[in-house]
Amino acid sequence: MYVKKCPECKGKSYSAGRNEWICPYCGEDLNDVEAERVKE
Repeated sequence: MYVKKCPECKGKSYSAGRNEWICPYCGEDLNDVEAERVKE
């Protein structure tokens, strides 16, 4: 699982994949934001 932090609203979103990523809070396109692997 991966996490990205939105530069616009600062919300964190999680996904199983790393492509086609849109912020669920503000709708910002996060495809250019670096995804980090979630540590379990």
